Amino acid sequence: MKPLHDAVIKGDQHRVAQLVQAGEDVDGRCECKLPDLKRAHEFTPLHCAAAVGDLQVIDLLINAGAEVDSQDEVGCSPLHRAVWYNKFDVVQALLSKYAADKDKKNLEGYTPVHLAAKAGHLEILKILLKTGVNLDVVDKVGMTAADHAKEREHLDAVKLLEEYSSKQDATAADSDKTVRLTDRRLSRIPEDVLEKEETEHLFLSRNRLKVLPSSFTRLGCLTKLYLDNNCLSAFPTELFALLELEELSLADNNIDNLPEQIGRFSKMETLLVFGNKLHSLPSSIGSLTHLQSFDAHRNCLHELPTGFSQLQNLKNLYLSQNQLEEVPAVVLDVGTSLQVLDVAMNKLRHLPEDIDRLEVLERIDAGENKISTVPKRLCNLSRLRWLSLMDNCIQELPNTFGRLASSLKYLSTTSNPLVQPPYEVCEQGIQAILKYQEELERCKAVVQPRMKMVLLGSPLAGKTSLCHALMENKSRLTREKDRTHCMDVTLWQADQGLQFEVYDFGGHKVYDFVHQFFLSPLAMNVITVDLEQYTPAEFEETVGKWAKALNAHTPGAVIRMVGTHVDRCTPKDVRLKCEDICDQLRSDEEKQVQIIQDQMKIIKDVISDSSIIDIDHPLHGVSRERMLKRYHKLRAMLESRPKLPWCVAPVSSADPLKGIEDLRKELVSLALNKDVFPALRRVLPETWVRLEQRLLAERREPTLWLTWAEVETLGQEVGLSADRLHPAIAYLHRRGVVLHFHDIPDLKTVVFQNPAGLTDILKQLYHHDTDTLMRNIGSVTLDHIQQRQLQEDLLRSGLMSVDTLHHLLKGMKQPPDNMDIVVRLLERFGICYPVPMSGPGSIARAYRVESCSMYQFTWFLTTHMPADVQQLWCPVCPQQQDQLTILCVMRGFTPWGLYERFCAQIDPHIGNRQDWADGILASFGDYPLHVTREVNKENNPSITMATRFETGHVDKAWEGLLKVYGVLRSLLKEWPGLPYTFWIGCCHCLKKEDATKEQPHYFPGDLLRQRRPLGIQSLRCRRCSASETVDIRLVYPPAVTDGQSAQSNKAGQTTYIYNIKDASNVQIGTGNEIRVSNAGRE
Repeated sequence: MKPLHDAVIKGDQHRVAQLVQAGEDVDGRCECKLPDLKRAHEFTPLHCAAAVGDLQVIDLLINAGAEVDSQDEVGCSPLHRAVWYNKFDVVQALLSKYAADKDKKNLEGYTPVHLAAKAGHLEILKILLKTGVNLDVVDKVGMTAADHAKEREHLDAVKLLEEYSSKQDATAADSDKTVRLTDRRLSRIPEDVLEKEETEHLFLSRNRLKVLPSSFTRLGCLTKLYLDNNCLSAFPTELFALLELEELSLADNNIDNLPEQIGRFSKMETLLVFGNKLHSLPSSIGSLTHLQSFDAHRNCLHELPTGFSQLQNLKNLYLSQNQLEEVPAVVLDVGTSLQVLDVAMNKLRHLPEDIDRLEVLERIDAGENKISTVPKRLCNLSRLRWLSLMDNCIQELPNTFGRLASSLKYLSTTSNPLVQPPYEVCEQGIQAILKYQEELERCKAVVQPRMKMVLLGSPLAGKTSLCHALMENKSRLTREKDRTHCMDVTLWQADQGLQFEVYDFGGHKVYDFVHQFFLSPLAMNVITVDLEQYTPAEFEETVGKWAKALNAHTPGAVIRMVGTHVDRCTPKDVRLKCEDICDQLRSDEEKQVQIIQDQMKIIKDVISDSSIIDIDHPLHGVSRERMLKRYHKLRAMLESRPKLPWCVAPVSSADPLKGIEDLRKELVSLALNKDVFPALRRVLPETWVRLEQRLLAERREPTLWLTWAEVETLGQEVGLSADRLHPAIAYLHRRGVVLHFHDIPDLKTVVFQNPAGLTDILKQLYHHDTDTLMRNIGSVTLDHIQQRQLQEDLLRSGLMSVDTLHHLLKGMKQPPDNMDIVVRLLERFGICYPVPMSGPGSIARAYRVESCSMYQFTWFLTTHMPADVQQLWCPVCPQQQDQLTILCVMRGFTPWGLYERFCAQIDPHIGNRQDWADGILASFGDYPLHVTREVNKENNPSITMATRFETGHVDKAWEGLLKVYGVLRSLLKEWPGLPYTFWIGCCHCLKKEDATKEQPHYFPGDLLRQRRPLGIQSLRCRRCSASETVDIRLVYPPAVTDGQSAQSNKAGQTTYIYNIKDASNVQIGTGNEIRVSNAGRE
């Protein structure tokens, strides 16, 4: 953070004055983190002062020349920030004293009054209304300030805005110039609307209009017209009479052609035609010389007409999701004005070499194309602030790409086979790329072909023996007592130009959850199966679960099946068993693909059909935009299936090593195949490679970690000064060569030079032989009773003191001397959490000393639900209470350690917890939390989270439950290929006497991300009788992200019915929403 920004935020007026007098740029921008923001944004000092509410600093800055209406990276002015943070005096001063622009829009189209209404700041609203703000201004999605106040249920703000609007209407001669009929399900326009010939703004979005009446031509005064989300199949010719139009939306209809007469709209500034079926544009579009924003994404465009180059005032151009194979040359001819260019999800193979002709360009989205190179001249775009190149075929970035660091604030290069810089550098952002390129200028570049190989399989499947045979070219069979515990890592120089880092994973179930931390999208995965012991009935346990785990954690993984112990099988058995394995793998794959394709077809049919979705359709009520997002997510899952065809390589690790040589050649050939592993040959600075070599050499030392001072010494030995060390360590951390947690105070001063060596700790903790585990802690000095209590605590309740942990780790070759670092590391991985020593919720034991900390290791829990839990949490919700329930259902695979890590990571949000093997009873604030996990007959795991409360406290209960829900969602993101669905339990069903016998009804989890419909107080599920309803607040949370409209019935309410017969059969992304409309409503 710059000194001036820091002084402003801290309120150090004397320091601010000094810096201003010293010549600090009062309009300079830098990244600052303000309250309520998820990440740092780029602000000027005046933005910061407005946000913190320091009037004296504001006066000082403006008197020194600061721009009053400057914009931050999201387009907000200081007035926007003052309004949002409810700084009354600052808002008053900016408006009255410094004449700030009261109607200025940010990038979302919000004016200050939008933000005031959205936040419900009444006093600030009153100030803004007194200045005569325009209440008819709409944001990018067509919402006014009143719409935002209604959405957030700020009823006082709604009333204030309506009163002010009424006063304006009473005094204005043009009182009927704005008409809003959005989301009314209209199939025709009311006559009284067509008679208001002086109307200037007309909003008819989200209706059922198929044509416009001839009398529509009367509305010649219209300047804004929104007809998006209707059923128009052609451009309405009636619009040609409306020559005053400045803003027109025909988005999300079924229009396949724009007529040449469109050039008549000489005053047009904004034209929205996205989500139609346009294959071309008329050349007359160039006549719209005042056009500033043109959005034609989600069409079928292959090119743009030559006349497009005449749009010299065009600022925003959206062409994503079309059929473009190159950026049309005419786009470059509008270079003096264009600020936003969106060409994502087309068929582009390159960007224009002379793209810097668009000299004021601030945003480029070219993601999800087939681009293989980035033009060097793109680095000349000095105003570029936002760039997405994700999901392309880019291997190299220009060596001057780091120049963009001075302006670029957002960069995405994910899902590219990058080697220069490597993707591990690029995913850290533009500053990391700059440091990498600066280091390359100081030293020579080195190509490093190294790959991770992961060996997976059941216990005694022959993984370690296979590893020995491949690496040593001789038989060295592993005895059972020498089997792999947890994980071993070795380096294998497989070829002159290729080195494998081989991760040999222990197959016992107790080690499963550790494996996920070492899986990588760029690894070669080898699943081994003992063909001698294999039977078709054991497919799931010996093969299926490993393939499903890789597909769920690393979609598109490269997987090679290897069958071992063929020396003990007949050739016929080998053939039949290999065929069965492949058949079952293909069957599993076909089932997953069919599920995805079925969902895609449902969405595609709805989008391509111009008719209204029937009320019994599973997508009824889902917006078209949301359907498309879901469709593209499903398509990405479909395209991320395993890269190799299923086949099994039969081998024997016993002499004479049958099949080993062929397998070795195949693995090397596969690794060097650029089509399979295009990012193998990373280009690195020589200093980084030498540092890696030095750190690898340190692995031979019996230490678990190095201090940062020791790492700095190693850096100096290879030519890396202290200020250049962090980028190299950050890259090696991303590669998995070392671990360095710079964001954790207790861990940032050490570097774990051998991550695999840390598994020694896990080997001691999670030994599959519990007798050995107990012997390892037998040295703890305790009497017989205390020793027995310790064993019970560990093996039944998962409790362990730091002293016990210390004794347990004495079995390591080099026991750690700093237990604080060990515990912080275990907490970082979600393996354990601290438990209270005393007070409410304490589970202290007699053997524990006062100074000894206690930790819960959820993996060890084996106890059943305690009897008192059933008394504290009755299966049937009491009638005097209400219950919120969120259910997560996963399909066919239980992610390794997901539930155990979930239990550990929710600990900061809860207290007074009581854990057992499959559940938790705890509290957050005054409300209980009940968590359970189950696996049904179809092997579909589920996690249920619930809380109860007295009627009237629902919003507070939601607040706590959503924090726990958020932890689970975050963990599920680590498994991007796993199909899962959230559901919301019906409180009414949970109060029925048969709640323990009959499955309660569940509403779709999509509602967790939608706002509560206005004017609706209750819902009905299919188990409710006609007279029974559920309070809407028990289904919709108070804070939302996505909107859903609703219609009212005769009683002023709307009833929705949702139904799923069996949550275990829920497919990806579907809901069963059915709206019950009044008879004859249409």
